[in-house]
Amino acid sequence: MSMEIYLLTDAVVPTTQVWQEAIHALKFDARFVDERPLQAGEIRLRVECKGKPVLFEIERVSLARVRKTFPDVAFPDHMSHVHALYWSKTLEGGLAAYQAAAAYLGLVKGLMIDTEEGKLKTPDGAIELARKMSMEMPMLEAALADILAKIAAKPRN
Repeated sequence: MSMEIYLLTDAVVPTTQVWQEAIHALKFDARFVDERPLQAGEIRLRVECKGKPVLFEIERVSLARVRKTFPDVAFPDHMSHVHALYWSKTLEGGLAAYQAAAAYLGLVKGLMIDTEEGKLKTPDGAIELARKMSMEMPMLEAALADILAKIAAKPRN
């Protein structure tokens, strides 16, 4: 796991089934492979996105930790639940994570911050970002395929 998003909420989604229903309602691609409760402090979740496997970890963390990670961000004074969502660093992993995070926030009306942008996002902002990523995915896949083809075509010394 190498990328992460923090979810700051005052409510939690109880199961992957409820979370999946929210993802489906937004017409996103991410799909949980297993139905699981989400009460544990750290959980590994198998996900598929665009037919490829993705591994998530979701872990409870402290608001103090998130504040320390992003010292220039004005966080709310209190959030009952703070989770770090980690995923495998692939195009599909990133897309699945942003889609899942957006759906989670849509259910519980929390805030999101990612390590890439470092800005708080509302549920609507997170959903908009996930939709934008979904639309850009074919272009990113084509660019990656082009880069890999050029590397494969280079003569080896």
